[in-house]
Amino acid sequence: MTRTEFIKRLEELDLPKSEFIILSGGSLLMRGLRESTADMDICVSEALAAALDLEHCPQDEDGCFSPFPDMQMKADMAGRAYDVIDGYRCQTLEDILAKKREWRRPKDLKDIAVIEQYLKDHR
Repeated sequence: MTRTEFIKRLEELDLPKSEFIILSGGSLLMRGLRESTADMDICVSEALAAALDLEHCPQDEDGCFSPFPDMQMKADMAGRAYDVIDGYRCQTLEDILAKKREWRRPKDLKDIAVIEQYLKDHR
């Protein structure tokens, strides 16, 4: 999905913006560092996790819940660093970079290069 589609989807879900952080590819998408993403990964507050009844939603092997199609959620928002982009809390580039360096999956290598270049150009 494109950035416009991503934001439209978030607006349709009508989740309180202060109760979630957009992670990884979505955060890159919001910053214009990616043209599209296949899904939405967000972390939510404990209060939002309870309101969405995440405990009873399908869960994958990584501990992510799927309360909506093409969306993975973790209830671990506390203590995460974020930047606010167009009113949405988005995972910091430094945190994304650290995770992608740890994972080093083929799909992460392009993101690593893009993030490193962006940080080099904007620091």
